[in-house]
Amino acid sequence: MSRYSNRKKRRMRKKKILGTALVCVLAVAVIGVFVYKNQKDQKLQKVTAGNSYNMGSGFRNIEYKGESYQYNNRITTILYAGVDSVGKMEESEQYGNKARADTIALVVMDEKKEKMSILSINRDTMTDIRRYTMNGNDKGLYETHLGYAYSYGDGGEVSCENLCEAVSLLMGGIPVNRYVVTNQDSMPYINNLAGGITVTVPDSSLEAEYPELAMGETVTLDDSNIRAFLQYRDTEEAFSNESRMERQKTYLTAYIEKVKSMDQKQVEEVWNKLDDMKDNLQTNITKNQYLSLARFLKETDFSGESILQMEGENREGELHDEFYPDQEALQEKIVELFYEKV
Repeated sequence: MSRYSNRKKRRMRKKKILGTALVCVLAVAVIGVFVYKNQKDQKLQKVTAGNSYNMGSGFRNIEYKGESYQYNNRITTILYAGVDSVGKMEESEQYGNKARADTIALVVMDEKKEKMSILSINRDTMTDIRRYTMNGNDKGLYETHLGYAYSYGDGGEVSCENLCEAVSLLMGGIPVNRYVVTNQDSMPYINNLAGGITVTVPDSSLEAEYPELAMGETVTLDDSNIRAFLQYRDTEEAFSNESRMERQKTYLTAYIEKVKSMDQKQVEEVWNKLDDMKDNLQTNITKNQYLSLARFLKETDFSGESILQMEGENREGELHDEFYPDQEALQEKIVELFYEKV
């Protein structure tokens, strides 16, 4: 089969599923609900590593451009992944051939700066990930697409932690403490947690099929249009992902603003409702951590500018697109997000 045929099939498949970048926006919004509560004067409790991947202590002190930096230990990270599956998420004894992490984002909460940032990471990023045999034996690290880190595991905890390790390695060994993983069936649940989000449509790409989503219209999104608003892009149109990303930023900003308006009772009600989507959600965040991490959303500085992209180069691979991070720009971003000058 020709390389062109492979790429043509990928385009057709993308049209059918509308893309899964939506899951990132929705689930990061859930993280916003997970990790903040409405208590202004309570200190943010530090989340310990727990079951997360531990890179050791080599990341704590670094040299960058001739100056010394130390890791900001008042940072909490949560990895979000949206995987390309539907139905119940279950782990199995047989490793490999699981869902691929189609969307990946690292949420960085800095208590010292009272700031939250979201680093969007391309699923096609070429980096070291750990492979396993079908029986679960460790085959070591090798370079491939980041999204496969989840696929090579057991579809459960091992898959989640394998992805945490891969992102930690990519980011120079910084701790990735917690994770939230969802699949496509979680989308309606997440949107409904906040009772629907009202947005002003920023572009005209949807109005032919969804007249209510014409550019400039203000609409409260529901089950009938939430997927289209956040997922859809025309794969035949060059750079169509840019308009989709703009809609996602619009939605995420509005969602978090709504979360910020919740009181303590509403936040706890959200936690209780999460049981409805337990088949489509994997996380190692406990209820106590959920409550203790939820402090400063009302005060923190968050906008569309807080959603960061990783710079790099896209290349056409033999079967799949490949993304190679700009290592200098990545190092600068790591220092900016996680370190302070000594």
